[in-house]
Amino acid sequence: MKLKLSRYLLVAITLLVLPACEQKPNANRQNGVRDALGARPYEEMRDAAEDAGDAVKQTGRDLKDAVNGY
Repeated sequence: MKLKLSRYLLVAITLLVLPACEQKPNANRQNGVRDALGARPYEEMRDAAEDAGDAVKQTGRDLKDAVNGY
């Protein structure tokens, strides 16, 4: 009797917890995940801005190395 009750309890808890594992729609994901999926608004413009920022950082590092004589 006790074993049956514990099985039913385990099944009930499992059925209550499973809906919590449901995937959320893409709009609620964080920006990093949306970036990886290519689902951010204005994706091309944001990627271009990120690339430009990376290029500016690299140019700054190159200038610093040139001034320091590396």
